Amino acid sequence: RLPNGKTNLKELADMATAHVVEEGEVVMDSLGQMKKLSKWAVFENEVIHRCYAWWMIGVLTDHYMRCAIDSDANNHFYPYCTALARKAVAPWSEMVIRSFGNDQDLFGFIMLGAYQDSRPASTGGKPKVNLGLKDLFVFLVYMAMALPFPQIFHFIFRDLAWPKDWGVLANGDYRPAPTNEWGWQYMQVNSYTSDHRWYLGMVFSARVFLEIGERLQIPGWLQGILATIPCLLPDQMFEGGEYSFDVCEGESAKTQQTYVMFTFSWLYRNFGDGCAIYLRWVAWYFAFYVWCFHYLRPIVGKLSHRLPKGATWSAAALGCSMMIGVLMAMFHYPNNVLENGTGMEWVWLELGADILQPALFVLGMTYVPFNLAWWGNTTLGSYVFHFYFRDSVAVWVMSMSNGLTWDKSGILVIVMVMSICLGFTTFFGPIGHYVLLSPTLLYARLKRVAARRANQARQCSQ
Repeated sequence: RLPNGKTNLKELADMATAHVVEEGEVVMDSLGQMKKLSKWAVFENEVIHRCYAWWMIGVLTDHYMRCAIDSDANNHFYPYCTALARKAVAPWSEMVIRSFGNDQDLFGFIMLGAYQDSRPASTGGKPKVNLGLKDLFVFLVYMAMALPFPQIFHFIFRDLAWPKDWGVLANGDYRPAPTNEWGWQYMQVNSYTSDHRWYLGMVFSARVFLEIGERLQIPGWLQGILATIPCLLPDQMFEGGEYSFDVCEGESAKTQQTYVMFTFSWLYRNFGDGCAIYLRWVAWYFAFYVWCFHYLRPIVGKLSHRLPKGATWSAAALGCSMMIGVLMAMFHYPNNVLENGTGMEWVWLELGADILQPALFVLGMTYVPFNLAWWGNTTLGSYVFHFYFRDSVAVWVMSMSNGLTWDKSGILVIVMVMSICLGFTTFFGPIGHYVLLSPTLLYARLKRVAARRANQARQCSQ
């Protein structure tokens, strides 16, 4: 009560709010783990699922349409989606599809992934890394994405799930497909089947870095600085200004044991020209994850009380996010700093756009009245398995776009591409997701059965 004897309504409201925040429900996360979340955390997850669902579409359009994937003789990325850069496709259709993807999708995944990972066990608590079995699972999936997943998919789906492009040899001829899918002949070009796995490797490395920092009691700001310093080193510190510590190239490869190069190519990546341990462009994503883990949740907590709210503002944020994507696709594409580590003079624009665009998109998703958990909670399966069909889908799109030349508006090409990606994330991605999680789900079920039987035994003994 107040000093005048009246009931303190503000204190009662705060107590009620705290009670609502603490009370929650048990849900399954994207890695099959059951967690009890507060009402607010449940709302956060709903927004995250909406964002993940859309960003995964962007990842698939980028990969399937080969956007900023192919390069010229000077190893410069073509600034367009090569599967759509054809007379049969309207230029604006290719540009719109290109705007759905780009690096902003991955920055969005990092932002919300780190935001979830930094969720404290209790209100007001400090975030803990809790490196454990979940991270071991991610690492094992990362390794399996290069071997044996490609071989398994090739066996089941034949050429449908096998690259059609294996790069170019030094003499300019096209490299033939490896005849041995399990040996060094395959592993030295494994990235043509699974280059997308770098993201899981980056997340795993960042979490190990955070765990080490936590155990050594290194403050968050210092961890962020340490993670960022390698990104700012001069070009002369890296081979070609892009990478370092490569045991699979040059003279070292001539005297190196095959099993050593096989192991490093499996642990990192190899397109037939090297297996560098350190990639300058990956370091930017690594550093961004570290900063987000420590400071994104506090920033959101402060801004949530100051930013305008409402459906109108949400729609405006969503529109601005899409507009940034279109402008970047039109006037600055690709983001070389985040694709190969070069072009540092544009780092301010590329990082700024890739942070602002997904941040606005999150705000736009807060008032979307749809439950997209089916798509948002199964993005791991979609991400892991979509890449194996990349070349086949690109060929399909090139063939089908020839039959849509009568549509002068170009809308049907966009609908076709989005339908293919949505079909994968609706059916094949979730199937793959739960296949990945089947050991975890089976273990959890057996654990529940064992606990129930133990409880029944205790009751019978009484």
